[in-house]
Amino acid sequence: MRNYLTILMTVLYLGACSSNPVTTDFDNTVDFSGYKTYAFISDSPLMRAPDTPPGSPLLQGRLMNATDAVLTAKGFNKVDDPETADFTVAFTVGARDKVQVNSYPEPYRPYYGAWGWGAPYYAGVGSQSVDVRQYTEGTLAIDVFDVAEHKPAWHGVARARITDKMRENPTEAVNTAVNEVLLQFPPGGTAP
Repeated sequence: MRNYLTILMTVLYLGACSSNPVTTDFDNTVDFSGYKTYAFISDSPLMRAPDTPPGSPLLQGRLMNATDAVLTAKGFNKVDDPETADFTVAFTVGARDKVQVNSYPEPYRPYYGAWGWGAPYYAGVGSQSVDVRQYTEGTLAIDVFDVAEHKPAWHGVARARITDKMRENPTEAVNTAVNEVLLQFPPGGTAP
């Protein structure tokens, strides 16, 4: 059964997989240069996407710790009361089963020329080798909300295939995932 740890661990793969980049969106009317303090949107800032089964209760703490580390390193200060912060942070995780199908032509018979070398003939349309693999794609979204304006300000999301390596080391996977997503926050590099 999928769980939140597994879902988040997928994003560890993002740094090495150019086909699954982190994407971001932001409100260009927000002055991110004024952001100095942050808080989590609530005591439980983690939501799950529909049809995502419940997962490890440790995931939320790992996400919060990783976010604290990244935002503190960028120069932001954490406050306890979300109403006094410049911005708040929330997380959404999700997962979906996917199927990857690859087909390859089957060699029919080799052709050897006069000197004993050559390439195989390939049979027609009906001779294909099919490789079917089922996997789980996980999603991590981190959302930033402007407290003064009471509106969304920034959204970062990453999707990737879950690997066994990610399942074996969930803390490292979560740290890497959060780092990858928050690498582009704030837009334009306007950290304090």
